Amino acid sequence: AGHDQLPAPQNVTLLSKDFDMILTWAPGEGSPPNVTYTVRYESQERMNKWIKVPQCKNIQRTSCNLTCVLPNFFVKVRARVKAVSGQLQSPWVESQFKEYHLDVELAPPVLNVDVKENLLHVSASFPLPTCVESFSWMYDLNLWEAGSEDKVSE
Repeated sequence: AGHDQLPAPQNVTLLSKDFDMILTWAPGEGSPPNVTYTVRYESQERMNKWIKVPQCKNIQRTSCNLTCVLPNFFVKVRARVKAVSGQLQSPWVESQFKEYHLDVELAPPVLNVDVKENLLHVSASFPLPTCVESFSWMYDLNLWEAGSEDKVSE
């Protein structure tokens, strides 16, 4: 019975969205309804050392946020996922390598503009995961009069 296997997860992708690094996948074709998933990751610094992700063990959802478990934002990582149901397991399926620092997709800022006479006060906030709040982010602010082509960079 040890050879019975579950269908492997499909479309396993490590993607970066809104400052987060997230592993996503789809259930394998013909997966039972009660299937759960377990995720691990490895970094290029320590190949073949797959590290458990406690919050993504036997989960029912088909995604796992790895942002705040990454040991280092400046090294390439990849993740893998397997399906589990009772005694049955699927093979692991691996994602491609990504590096948070280079590959993360930034979220648009939430802008607040306050106008007082000839003073323009603009504040920007970002939905940052707590583990990357300490990064020093740099911002470009462009202003222009509605309808004009001239943009002023600050």
